[in-house]
Amino acid sequence: MKRFMNKIDTQKFFHYLLPTMIFIIVISILAASRITQARYETDTNARVLPSIAFFVVGVESQNKQIKLESIVPRTEPYLYSFEVSNFNDSKKANVDLTYSIEIITTTNMPLNYKVYKETVNGDEIVDEDFITTDENGVYYRHFKIDGVSEMNYQERVTNTYILWVEFPLQYKNNPIDYAGIIDLVDIKINAEQVV
Repeated sequence: MKRFMNKIDTQKFFHYLLPTMIFIIVISILAASRITQARYETDTNARVLPSIAFFVVGVESQNKQIKLESIVPRTEPYLYSFEVSNFNDSKKANVDLTYSIEIITTTNMPLNYKVYKETVNGDEIVDEDFITTDENGVYYRHFKIDGVSEMNYQERVTNTYILWVEFPLQYKNNPIDYAGIIDLVDIKINAEQVV
């Protein structure tokens, strides 16, 4: 071993060893950070999915849609947030407003719904929950939330709501029954001037 070590040029050895070790350490750190970041994103997405924003700056109605696709039965609910503001980048409401919320869903999958204000730790805020049928025999489920909040025009107000969607675990044994099926959720905001 001593003879082998004497044949090695130590200056060249350390000249090549040091950059190689630094390269390996940098690659290891980058790989570890990507795994950590992917885990964080997965956990975050499982909790609350991206928000929809409504900007109510006058007496008006607005409608936006969420597609519930690629969801599977599981113990943890899917959470979708939406916000209602009395201002946007270029305008602000110049009168006091109040608004109601109506959520209309298709009934293609056996989903359970709840609506919360600010956090799922509070009380559910749905005032009415009923089913209607259109002229083609298609069923729709309606959730109405009346007089949700008054927005004072002198302040910039943003209210956040959470749509809680559960695909019960009891349906996990029938994956073919729900493969490729989509449920649609329409969120309607109806704003009125406070008199």
